Order: sequence, then C-alpha cells, then structure tokens
Amino acid sequence: MSTPLVNSGHGPRQQFKLSIGSVTFGLQMSDRKLFGAASVRYRAFTDAARPPIKIALNDGALPAGAAADFTYEFEGAALRAFPSEIRFDGVRNQYALDSLLRVLLSWKLLDRRGFLLHAATVVRDGKAYIFTGRSGAGKSTVASLSPEGSVLTDEISLLRREHGMWRAYGTPFWGEFRAAGLNISAPVAGVFRLVQAAENHLAPLRPLAILRALLPNVLFFSAEAEANRRLLEILSQAATEIAGYNLAFRKNPTFWEVFPR
Repeated sequence: MSTPLVNSGHGPRQQFKLSIGSVTFGLQMSDRKLFGAASVRYRAFTDAARPPIKIALNDGALPAGAAADFTYEFEGAALRAFPSEIRFDGVRNQYALDSLLRVLLSWKLLDRRGFLLHAATVVRDGKAYIFTGRSGAGKSTVASLSPEGSVLTDEISLLRREHGMWRAYGTPFWGEFRAAGLNISAPVAGVFRLVQAAENHLAPLRPLAILRALLPNVLFFSAEAEANRRLLEILSQAATEIAGYNLAFRKNPTFWEVFPR
C-alpha cells in the first residue's frame, strides 16, 4: 500500500461512513487530503445504513478524566476507545488509518461473534472458501488463480456467526495480490490450511486441529484477559461448526478439482 504523507490542508470537519462486516464506522476529520484518501480507499465499503460508530481523527484534547476501555499505538498514531467516543490521534497517512481501523474492528467484532483472520476468501457457487496458512503458504496465489470477481479478500478475512451460521465478509484490507475486496458476504463452505505440494490433495481436520490452524492466523491486539477469553470462545465455536481441511495444492487452478461438490 502506498503511504503518502497527508499532513496538510485542513478544512471543515467531514464524516466518511464505511461498513466492514456490517460494522459501520463514521470517520470524522478536518484533514482534506486524509478525507480524500479515505474516500478513494474505502469507496466500495460505503454501504452504511446502520448508525455508525463515530471515530474522531486528530481532534485535539482528550476527554477530561476519562479512562480508555482500549488503547493501541502504531508508529506514532494512537487508538483510544473511551465510553463516550473513539479517538484516532497522530494519524498522518493512509497506512496508519488503515492499521488503526483493523485494530479497532478486531476489538469490536468480539461483541458480534466475529474475528479477523489472515486468509484469502474466494466465493465459489455462492459459498465462501477460506484459505489460510503461514506467510508464503499461497494465499495470494490462490487469489490470483481464482476467477475475476470471486475474491472477497486476498489478505484479511472477516468471519461472523449470524442467525446460527457462519458468514465470510469482504474487507478493504489487501495483500500482495492487491484485491480491492468486495463488500458482500457468503456462507462459509470451509477453512482450508494451505500446503504447497506436487499434487493436489484434501484431508479433513478435526475441530482441535482446525482451532490450531486458526489461532496463529487471527488478528487480535488486546492483551486484556477477558477479551482474549471471549476470542478463544468464538474461535472454539467456529472450529466446531465450520468444516476444516488441509489443502495440499499445486500452483495452478486444478486445485479446485479436489473440492467436494
């Protein structure tokens, strides 16, 4: 992602609304360049019918005497979630804004039985296939080998349990393939742990093995014990209810041939 400085050009405060995984945010800012960058970066995720969680960017003085429920710092920028408002301070470029949004989203998803996962998600026959694994395992390769318009995300997937079932949502957080992300969702067909191999092969995993595949790839930034307990509860339920597989695959589109119909 390009990270141009956007520390000039202030004007009236404006609000940009975006929705990721049905979590709606309202970014309030007076920096014209940052507003313009956000408007372009997240333009596919502006379907925000719900009242937004308001985020004040670079807004000056902090609430007097208020203790933050959650804080996080990233390269000079800071996220502070107070009971009455959420603040992003010291945000000087698009990259910092994008990073703080990921951190905040991972925290807000706890109350929505959801989580963020380092994974590529591809929609096939109306269902979402989640491809995860260590760095270099092949997430971007899978995305590049998938039909145009089928990639929800090539880097960070969002999973939520809704109405008794798990759904995967597109996100605007891209990786090497630079898939811009689709602002849609689909029911999850399964989670597939990638292993590059000479031949394609699919092997089912038990729930404990699925949980072990998920844990190192989950994005979560809170050290608070209760938050981590809730996250583990959500992941354990996902590992029990979502089918999981080891996918040994060759770097060509023939890997789809081993999937169950």
